[in-house]
Amino acid sequence: MNVFMKSTKGMRDNESVREVVNKIRDVAHKAEDMVDTYVVNANKQRGRNMLVKYFFHRKNHVIMLPEVNDKFEAILSSILEIREKINENMFIYGIQQRNKEFAKDSLIARRRDVEEEEVVGMVRDSDEVIRQLEGGDLSREVVCILGMGGLGKTTLARKIYNNDKIKSMFPYCVWGFVSNYYSAQELLMSILKLLDLPEEEYKYLTNPEQMKRKIRESMSGKKYLVVLDDIWYTQVWDELHEAFPHDNNGSRILITTRMENISRYTNATFTYRLSFLDETQSWELFCYKVFGKAGCPLELEPAGKKMAKACKGLPLAIVVFTGMVAKKERSLREWNRIQNHISWYHAHEDYRIVTDILKLSYDSLPRTLKPCFLYLGVYPEDYEIPARTLCQLWISEGFIQATEAGPSNSQEVEDIADMYLDNLVERSLVQVASKRSDEGVKTCRVHPLLREICISESKENKFMEVCEELDANRSDSRRVSLQYKGECLPTTGDKWLARSLLFFGEETRWERESQGWKQIRNGFNLARVLDMNQVVLGLSPRGLKTLIHLRFLKVTASSRRIGNDVLASLCNLSSLETLYLWLRDEVTLPNKIWKLKSLRHVYLNFDNIILREWTRKESMPRIIRQRAKRLQIWSKGASMSEMKIGETKVENLQTLNNIYLNARTASVLNKGMFPNLTKLTLRREPTKLLEPEKEYLENSLMCLNKLRRLKLLCIAKLPLDPNAYPISLTKITIGYFGKLDAGIIKTLGQLANLRTLKLVGGSINGDVNCVAGDFPQLQVLHLSDVQLAGRWKVEEGAMPHIRYCINPHIHD
Repeated sequence: MNVFMKSTKGMRDNESVREVVNKIRDVAHKAEDMVDTYVVNANKQRGRNMLVKYFFHRKNHVIMLPEVNDKFEAILSSILEIREKINENMFIYGIQQRNKEFAKDSLIARRRDVEEEEVVGMVRDSDEVIRQLEGGDLSREVVCILGMGGLGKTTLARKIYNNDKIKSMFPYCVWGFVSNYYSAQELLMSILKLLDLPEEEYKYLTNPEQMKRKIRESMSGKKYLVVLDDIWYTQVWDELHEAFPHDNNGSRILITTRMENISRYTNATFTYRLSFLDETQSWELFCYKVFGKAGCPLELEPAGKKMAKACKGLPLAIVVFTGMVAKKERSLREWNRIQNHISWYHAHEDYRIVTDILKLSYDSLPRTLKPCFLYLGVYPEDYEIPARTLCQLWISEGFIQATEAGPSNSQEVEDIADMYLDNLVERSLVQVASKRSDEGVKTCRVHPLLREICISESKENKFMEVCEELDANRSDSRRVSLQYKGECLPTTGDKWLARSLLFFGEETRWERESQGWKQIRNGFNLARVLDMNQVVLGLSPRGLKTLIHLRFLKVTASSRRIGNDVLASLCNLSSLETLYLWLRDEVTLPNKIWKLKSLRHVYLNFDNIILREWTRKESMPRIIRQRAKRLQIWSKGASMSEMKIGETKVENLQTLNNIYLNARTASVLNKGMFPNLTKLTLRREPTKLLEPEKEYLENSLMCLNKLRRLKLLCIAKLPLDPNAYPISLTKITIGYFGKLDAGIIKTLGQLANLRTLKLVGGSINGDVNCVAGDFPQLQVLHLSDVQLAGRWKVEEGAMPHIRYCINPHIHD
């Protein structure tokens, strides 16, 4: 059946092939359900006390086995029928059995940016729009870019936004993504983050009117350009335009839309209608995306020009299609073969053209990448997807098997997931929204048209479905993305077919089981992924410990008691790999959690709701709000339980964050309990300010031989001996440290592999002198809200590989 699935990947339009593929999928799901259900029932038997076990375990076990056997026989019969049908129709299907394994690409060194520096075919377009932006009178005017989806409205707007002439003309430039799933609160918050304001002034604003007032105050008297990208509804303009002041200083608002009525409604003084690329421009863009500045070989031009022409002048279609072509062999035979496959596109129009070309690009993906690409459909439109979380979800879903990583000395599954994401970026199926300091993908987006492919293909194959209500009876897919508005409605029905449930919507608080948790507990007991984003549990999650197949869990606890209840329930989840737990108060990690052999990532994020509400009050003096925020940062962390010497090591754990640095933590780390830890966040325990932090760090860090990223919060006393730090460290972040001795900077400069140093919130006492040989591998130095009491001098030969020096808030 695996051979059949591989061999027919380009033949799914054939009704007979599609029928067999659907039968294979359904029987695979039934087999999976049978095994997982048996494991759940067996686990329930083990959970009974000894007396109950003695009387009932043998009887129930005897009852369970025949039922399992009957299901197994039915599944086996279905498999045999499928095999017979495949063999009988092998000639008709025209299948040549082959077994080509996907050859893993090496990690891609260079990621593509969201927008190209030079956009082919848009010089005239951008010049025209820029002329309109600089012209007119001093009143606030609106300029509109209008066109169908995929024509490059966002690309053109980005080119204008990044133009040097525009930046000199408008001191304040702000970009706002709108999209079809518009949220006023999210959009206004994204604009506030671009206004170079102290974070405490806007972080806790939730009321749109307050946000608009803050934006208006911040931009008052300044000449600005605001880009509102992809407006769909007139309501958006009604809700946003008041945030931007009328100061008669020549400010402009640039909007992009596919709706002509939006241009009229906003009273745009100029509307630029984006046109298709002509054949020359299409060919120029095609060549640039495939060959860069090298140019196309003459023998390939005829076939290449036919492929470019088949894209009908639509930039998005050319970009995505060339992402596929660039991966193929550059020979006349291969290009003719590709060109022959797309010749029928000439007969189609509008979105059908784009959809078909995007579908062709999806079909060309290796089998291992297809589910990773389809999974992007779980996110709302224009959602900025955290790359780290996305890769962890891929792993939890089973898209990247541990066996693919090979021997213990080869790549981790996280590295392979990162490679898969890079591959999708290279094929122009994923856009990079932001990058990490090491040039890796930090956040990404998927174009709305590509997202439509993900959703339609996923629904047809029962892979994934997007729903607006939590209703088990309305979906037969294995994964459900609940994208709700308003309150999250409870589910109906007893059993879910889905194994993964992801929430996307406004913050919802569950105080009673009937609001949703009871339905998840009873109907979702085969869950592998439970991402309860924005759902706050105001009750203890009874039954969580029965979800024994759970691999990924993201949940928010409203109190310390509920947080500890969640942690206690996790101790039974032997398959758990990734935990994101949002907490409102500090907790203690139980010892039993370290018995979870599959556990890889533990993220504990703290949010003091009382301080958050307090700091929102505008009547509160700014300095008081700042101190409250600093208190909140200082007061949040998790404690470690005492661990017995000789306990089994947690071999798979890679990430551990927000742990108090104290004698207990130092003892646990010093015992080598986490030998493969790569990311660690430690913070000072607020009630024990006089504890010897330096000694704790010296005892803790030297045992972490694979630690790559270290974050220290509210900790100023660091070891001065370079040997106290693991040689494997590539990034160190020191935040809210108060006063830091300049000698520590000199110490960090001796770390051979340190590539990123980030200092946030505090002062450095004394002179920092970097001499030749210091910071030999440092590439990024990031200082934010740091006060220098002395001088920071860098001599020739120090920091030889520095690429970025970022200091947005530094004081000499």
